[in-house]
Amino acid sequence: MTVRAFMIKFLYERGMFPQQAEAALAPLFSDPDHSMVQRWDDQIEGYPPQISALMVLAASDAAVDWIDANLPKAWYRPIFARDDPVNPTTA
Repeated sequence: MTVRAFMIKFLYERGMFPQQAEAALAPLFSDPDHSMVQRWDDQIEGYPPQISALMVLAASDAAVDWIDANLPKAWYRPIFARDDPVNPTTA
């Protein structure tokens, strides 16, 4: 599975529709200054687990930004929000 697919799947498995997940991650994937800019299509299995953890954090932050701008009352926002008291393990 590619890094890109891993991140989309992460958001999808936590409540977002695939189109929403792709839209939420689009700014991240198109950022020319992101450290993974040349690596989105690499296989995630080729990276250490710490990279997967960083991708989860990046995906969560992108999801919250997209939710706040497009669907602020989404039931799944607390799953991604690291500052949310409902989900303190991600803080």
